[in-house]
Formats: sequence, structure tokens, C-alpha cells
Amino acid sequence: MQSVVKVFVLSSGSGVPRPGQGFTVEASTLDELQEAARVELAARGHHVRAVSHTPTGLLAYVEDRP
Repeated sequence: MQSVVKVFVLSSGSGVPRPGQGFTVEASTLDELQEAARVELAARGHHVRAVSHTPTGLLAYVEDRP
């Protein structure tokens, strides 16, 4: 199965998350989709705060790494 990951970036100076670059992950189960999203986000240099499933895909909140 495939899922679109919508990303929101949390900045230390602002309480309002800003949209980040989304992407698609593929895996056999929902748990594997979430793990694949975490791995990809870490590879992109983000600190992952949360990844959750929504009716339209995955939603991720991340922090930029300095």
C-alpha cells in the first residue's frame, strides 16, 4: 500500500507549524508505513515529533535540525 505524507515543520521561535515538503511512502502495513515515513524524515534532516494516520494519509510533525 502507498500513503501520502503531509509534513508540518515546527520552528523553535514560532508556535505555528509551517507546511513542509510532502512525499509518498510504500509498505505492507500501516505500522510499516509510519516507520518508512520516520526513516525518510530523519534522512531529510528532521527530528520527528509525531507521525499519525489520517483518512487521507499520514501526517507528520517535525523539527528542523540546526
